[in-house]
Amino acid sequence: MESQYFWTSQDDLEQVVIGNGEILLINKTGESTKIGTTLAEARQKLTELGKAEDFPDFMNDYNW
Repeated sequence: MESQYFWTSQDDLEQVVIGNGEILLINKTGESTKIGTTLAEARQKLTELGKAEDFPDFMNDYNW
């Protein structure tokens, strides 16, 4: 996957990565979960997973 943008969680254990039309949540072992194709979808999924507070920059500061 060719990454264009990424954000690291506050605990440095996960990353949100945007690339190739997908937004993924990647953990420290490299396992990835597709959380959306739009920012709104990804933000909603992070909220559902209880991880929104781990990515404040992604949740609040980044808009396309």
